[in-house]
Amino acid sequence: MTIQDLLDKFNDTLQSNSWWARFTNSQFVKMMAIFGAQVIYYAQTYAERALVEGFISTATKRSSILAAAEDKAYVGRLITPSSGFVSVKNKTSVRIQLPAFSTYLSESQYPYMIMDVLDISAGETIKQVSMKQMEIVSVSKVVQSEEEFMSVILPKDLTAECVKVDVYVTIGGIKELWVENPQFRLATSASKNYVQFYKPTEQLGIRFGDGSIGKIPPEGSTIDIQVWCSAGDITLVEGQKLTPSNQFAKYTNSLEVITSTPITGGAGSETTEETRNRAQYYVAYDEQVVWGGDYKFYLKSKIGGTSWLNVWGEQQQEKATGVKDLNNINAIFICGHKPKSTQAALKSEIFSALESIPNALNKKYIYVEPNELPFTIKLTGTAIKSVVISDAETKIRDQLEASFGRDAEGSDKIDKDNVSDYELVKVNSIWASVEALSILADFEIEVIGMSEATQLNDFIYLNAEKSVIELSY
Repeated sequence: MTIQDLLDKFNDTLQSNSWWARFTNSQFVKMMAIFGAQVIYYAQTYAERALVEGFISTATKRSSILAAAEDKAYVGRLITPSSGFVSVKNKTSVRIQLPAFSTYLSESQYPYMIMDVLDISAGETIKQVSMKQMEIVSVSKVVQSEEEFMSVILPKDLTAECVKVDVYVTIGGIKELWVENPQFRLATSASKNYVQFYKPTEQLGIRFGDGSIGKIPPEGSTIDIQVWCSAGDITLVEGQKLTPSNQFAKYTNSLEVITSTPITGGAGSETTEETRNRAQYYVAYDEQVVWGGDYKFYLKSKIGGTSWLNVWGEQQQEKATGVKDLNNINAIFICGHKPKSTQAALKSEIFSALESIPNALNKKYIYVEPNELPFTIKLTGTAIKSVVISDAETKIRDQLEASFGRDAEGSDKIDKDNVSDYELVKVNSIWASVEALSILADFEIEVIGMSEATQLNDFIYLNAEKSVIELSY
């Protein structure tokens, strides 16, 4: 509504009252019309902004996106801890036995846990012991009264470090581990299930059933939530000492714990844009994985930082190999690469993520290591006069490595027309990437040793370090 429209409306209203009619078209009425128009404008603007925030595809605030994701029962990927291996030496003359998840501190005071049971003879050194940058924080709640869909919400600071949760409920002195069941799928009144949800306030929550879909924790029971916490992307280099901590501090002078590999590979929680895009399709997937695309979507949502991933089944495997094999029945083949992670560590992450998938058809998962097929290029070009040749070469090499290299995490290198079979590097994308830097007047690119993907585990990438770049003015 314009100011003139509002003024006309005011004047028409004033004409119906003999006393107020004298103010028709007065300066006072005109100022009131301007004031009213401003109020209406601000109200309309606020309503339009609020409407935008009401849809996950157009929302700009993270809280709005998280609220829409919660409506779809979507919980994004949480923190991924750094992992690696340590060697543990028993410096005493007696045998030392430690349970799994014993705790240690680095010099920077970050907590670490050994994931295996330790049984070390006197003077013995065990190498290649699995370790992760994690600690366990416990949260407890006593159930005051039975409540349908009762929820326990973790503090914001604890959620920010959460890797996963284990939920225990103690009833009549018996402590039992309850199982996560997304959307209470097929749950009954006796099912000891819970679901996770993520609040717009950046808080992770646990919700129990209503007595018909999922059991209600009874009055007087105790809910214990073990929160596995990590700082995420933290690197501890090889050869660093760690000190036993907490209840294991008494072994400080008895054990020598030294990193035998870098402890790295961690990642932060899911970004806002990842949540926006994945939550839009979550209802369609509902963690029910059938097709290769389902597995890719599911694994990438559970494992952060993978730069290359391929999944195929029995039919594709036999087509690729040309051999029919009974062992391929119900087999799902998975192959991938994750920067700063070994194949063994990535395989462990993938198999851990697949454990929660219902497996009524007795599918078997087979991990296949990638067949790496790096290629190089020879780039010759003329640099513009305002750049330094050495800086231009470095910038080009870094750009190519970031977009098309072995650890490239972007989607620029992916040929989206072929993702059903392979993930390919496109030559025209390499040209476009170099051109986008706007530091060369003209250039030519010769591709050297680029193979065509013939197997489903062929991993083709650009080796920018060994590529030749020749520039001149």
